[in-house]
Amino acid sequence: MEGSTADQTVAALRECWPDWQIWYVPRAIGGLLWCARLHSDHKTVINADTPDELEEQLADRREQ
Repeated sequence: MEGSTADQTVAALRECWPDWQIWYVPRAIGGLLWCARLHSDHKTVINADTPDELEEQLADRREQ
């Protein structure tokens, strides 16, 4: 699955958000779950249904 669209999306998100660890988890049913957490705070995890939703949540965190 190397080089897949999902992997390319993760790479792009990581480039835009270098302070965050970003990954996806394949769901048994329903596609992918997109996840992120700060490298400095492994207790707080953000989950989203799409990469765009994840990026919106990351932007909201930056504004706080």
